[in-house]
Amino acid sequence: MGEDGAVKWDCFRLALARGLGFNVQMEVCPVFIDETGILSGSTRAQPVYGIGALVIPDTRDITDKFYRLHFNFVSSARMERNEIRRNIRARGEPASLEEVDRLMWSTRHHEYKFSEISRSNVQQYIDLLRLYFSFKGLEFHSLLVNRLSEGFNLERWDNDNWKAYTDFTRQLLERSLTQDVFAIVDLQGKPDDAPDYIEDVLCSVESVKGCLRATSDMSVYLQLVDVLLGCVQFDWKDQRGYYSATSTRAQAKRDLVNFVKSSLGIEHETPFLSDEPPLNKWEGPSAFSVWNWNPKTQ
Repeated sequence: MGEDGAVKWDCFRLALARGLGFNVQMEVCPVFIDETGILSGSTRAQPVYGIGALVIPDTRDITDKFYRLHFNFVSSARMERNEIRRNIRARGEPASLEEVDRLMWSTRHHEYKFSEISRSNVQQYIDLLRLYFSFKGLEFHSLLVNRLSEGFNLERWDNDNWKAYTDFTRQLLERSLTQDVFAIVDLQGKPDDAPDYIEDVLCSVESVKGCLRATSDMSVYLQLVDVLLGCVQFDWKDQRGYYSATSTRAQAKRDLVNFVKSSLGIEHETPFLSDEPPLNKWEGPSAFSVWNWNPKTQ
């Protein structure tokens, strides 16, 4: 291994150790990256595309607390499942469809995903984000692309979804990062004929010292990006009337969005993202930014 390779390997070991919660003192911190939406195809259901990046300057204490909360959720689901079983046995009747659904839900691997939020579990997500906002110094940055915007198309990326995705991610990091990071990116399958690797594209950013792709089920931090980015995307669509006011599932997601807004000191009626200014930023209790990517100015 050459000198450059040795340096990159040392950086990887340190950044990964910190990302997994080990007590390691170093100058590089992890940034967790996820995307939502699609870049081509119908805009009816998917009018907006987004990328989110979560910077965790020091994961030591926060990791323990997040996973303690996670395991409490898993334990509660197990208790609920056992209670449902006891009730079914006691009455000697077949399980209802709702009971079957709850049994199946509680036996799956527990992963926080914005798309899975419902009236029955929204409190878990509120508790998760309440813990998130209890820590200072965290940073969440997002980029939203309105696919309905005049002038938006993929021609500048040769009509290549992968090329556009890697470039959008690079742009978000270049605009947002204020310290050296190791990027942990939610696993996206690279097309066989794509010449660019996400690792190479992101490591071209001066502040990015390494990159690793990982599945979201391995890290609660990637799941947090999914949830926070989902809140931003949902709010964009909700402000434009995409959801029914009487939908209980939409209301559960709206409740979570409003919790995030309250935590940031934002009025519930105020959108995360408006046409002007192109970048909205809030500093406390943790940094939170939403960038309206405009094809006319980029």
